[in-house]
Amino acid sequence: MPATSLLELVPIVAMEQDYGKALQAIAGAALEITSSRHALIAVLSEEHGVLEVTHGAGEDFAEVGKGDRLRVDVGDKEGIVAYVAATGSAFVSGDVRKDPHYKQMFPTTLSEVAVPVRDRHGRVVAVLNLECDRTNAYRAPDLQTTNALASLIGVILDRQNQDSHEEALIQVGSALDAALTEEALIDRIIQIGSEVLRFQACSVFLHDPATDSYVLRGTIGRLKSQVGKIRYQRGEGVTGWVCDRGEPAMINKPQSDPRWRGKHVEFPSDEIASFLAVPVLLRTRTIGVIRVVRRVSENPYLDLRFTDSDLRVLQAMAEQFAVGLENLRSLEKIIRSERMIAWGELSAKSSHMIGNRVFALKGDVNELGHLLAERQIDREEFKKLQVSLATNVMRVEEILQDFRDFVSATQLHLQFGDVNGVIYETAEEIFPKRSKVKLELDIADDLPGVEIDAKKLRRALGELIENSMNYMDEGALRISTRVVERTARQVKRRFVQIEVEDTGPGISMESKQVIFEPFHSGRVKGMGLGLSIVKGIVDAHGGEVYEAGEPGKGAKFVILLPALDRP
Repeated sequence: MPATSLLELVPIVAMEQDYGKALQAIAGAALEITSSRHALIAVLSEEHGVLEVTHGAGEDFAEVGKGDRLRVDVGDKEGIVAYVAATGSAFVSGDVRKDPHYKQMFPTTLSEVAVPVRDRHGRVVAVLNLECDRTNAYRAPDLQTTNALASLIGVILDRQNQDSHEEALIQVGSALDAALTEEALIDRIIQIGSEVLRFQACSVFLHDPATDSYVLRGTIGRLKSQVGKIRYQRGEGVTGWVCDRGEPAMINKPQSDPRWRGKHVEFPSDEIASFLAVPVLLRTRTIGVIRVVRRVSENPYLDLRFTDSDLRVLQAMAEQFAVGLENLRSLEKIIRSERMIAWGELSAKSSHMIGNRVFALKGDVNELGHLLAERQIDREEFKKLQVSLATNVMRVEEILQDFRDFVSATQLHLQFGDVNGVIYETAEEIFPKRSKVKLELDIADDLPGVEIDAKKLRRALGELIENSMNYMDEGALRISTRVVERTARQVKRRFVQIEVEDTGPGISMESKQVIFEPFHSGRVKGMGLGLSIVKGIVDAHGGEVYEAGEPGKGAKFVILLPALDRP
């Protein structure tokens, strides 16, 4: 039963956690309290500049249904609801048949009252509309009641908006964990901001120490092709002012601001309605700026001003963004340092191994000279020498290829890809056509999308397959895929899991700790970089690889690759 008084309604709405149910309760109560035939709540869509009926109650409401869009346009006389949204004033009609603003939705309507719903910044965000099948049905007490109900709706919509802001900050925190590069983090910040702040364009500029200027690093808008090319000097325009002063700027009609230059903007200067920019601060030093703009709408009654709430949310996003950038850059320094150490070891090891092969090649060349000095050619000796030369050259090529693969393991070209397709291609290419080892594929259908470098992933899978085959004369090699969920820092994420499992001797507990380190190998071939290359490739994908087999019962290598949110 709907509430029949405001005293009954207020605690119901206050306790309701589902905003849709709360708004529906208000619509039902409005019907009962004012003895109306229909009650409608039409919410303003800032993106499209229209009112959209989202909740309602009444005898004929189901026939009209939700989603009926009403343009906020006084000039076209698109109805009383649109008129109230455009003017921000309540409207009461005792007989709609005589009212020039009336637009029929229900044929039974004779009286109508509509009042604006305002947010805490005073902006019209919705309209509450009541209709009755009697003339002169609404009096002063009914208008007071309708205004009170509109205030409740405003509170609900404010709470919903605040929760969406909080959710955005949670998503930014998750992005800090997931992003592997500055570009990925920037893209995610822009995406989240667009969903919450409902702007038409956003750009991120970061400080370039070499020129002491702020370079465009990410955007949505017409500047997409200019990423990495355009920049602001300190104090240049409003954006440069924010960079220089480390203070935010929130401007309605920015063309009237003396700091405005209209340079490097996402839309023509005269088409920008409002502008908001906040500095990205790291220990009081400005390392960048995030700016968002809203474009002038064809609808003159649409309030496009940014609010203090928008400013606080963007500032909070900028603070988290600064932390994420610092973490990524610190990690890059560590990785670079570790890679330099590894490259040093790699250079020493490869120098030693190539030196050994060069020594052998020199011996073969000397032997070739002796054979050529003989008066009679011994073809069998030449054949043996040719095999030795070819073997040593091949070993040098293997060493150089390992070196190249190790250096380039983390240099990816990511694209939306099909993991199962890569597995099929790799197995077809690598697995021997005639073998006593049986290949088993347990591939899950409908895996979520993953951003991968298919060539590098094939290299990693090929290494694991060859590694297993090296330790088995017969038995089985099983490759499987499925979707798993993992929780990190209280955030649950989906991964595509690949398992490469064999029936060989397995890996001892001692070796499990070091098998992914460079130069660790139980094989004669190569430099012992194979599994290190696998780890580098998987890590660069933002994934994880580990060995989960039971010693003596076969090896089981598990790869986890982060799934994309989109299907």
